[in-house]
Amino acid sequence: MRFVRELAEPWGLLLAATSAGAAWAVQLPTLAALGVGVTVLAARAGVAAATRPKPLPEPEERPLPDVEPGSPEAGWVRRAEAAAEGFRSISASLDTGPLADRVTTMEPVVRETVDTLRRLAARTSATGKALARVDLGAVSAEKARLRKELKTADDDIRGDLNQSLESVQAQEDVHTRLSSAQRKLLAQLRSGALGLDGLVARAAELSAATGDALLDTTTIGELSEQLEGIRRGVVETEEATRRSLG
Repeated sequence: MRFVRELAEPWGLLLAATSAGAAWAVQLPTLAALGVGVTVLAARAGVAAATRPKPLPEPEERPLPDVEPGSPEAGWVRRAEAAAEGFRSISASLDTGPLADRVTTMEPVVRETVDTLRRLAARTSATGKALARVDLGAVSAEKARLRKELKTADDDIRGDLNQSLESVQAQEDVHTRLSSAQRKLLAQLRSGALGLDGLVARAAELSAATGDALLDTTTIGELSEQLEGIRRGVVETEEATRRSLG
């Protein structure tokens, strides 16, 4: 309780002791002096508890829509978001000049890149859920069993067995495509997040220069080129995944 914590505050105890001492010094009875100290302590604690502002709650991490909580893809998106916030902070701290102008124009592209990474993360989670629905072990076992039966099958059931084998093979092909897409998505999420980390580090390095006069236009332009490479990579991955998975 806040009131109890205030009672234990060192300054409150000191004030109460001082008040009790003053009361005793003017020759009040000992019990009365102690009563003065207790009253002062309680009054001070009550006022402090009533007037001290409540501590702000810890900011809660917003969930990522359609992204599996605690998954690798969620972790990479969080990292990309932190990098974007770092870039925004650097932009806000720069003095007017060529570097500040360039960084300001890059901010929307950084946000767009993070938005694309969020979509990639959502697709990664969806791909993982789809993969979980295909039991590759069971599919492989069924495929082996059908192939074995085909070796000794009569002609009247061979067609049915071949059709079953095609169905099982289709499931295996789906698993292969999903696995490949998931690996590609995770690789691009990691590349994009780490790329944004590197972009922030480079922007911080340039901002540490003593003045924009020390930075030529080529050096500043390289920052935009670095971001464009990151953006293009995540966009191309999104488009390629959309084509392969629909």
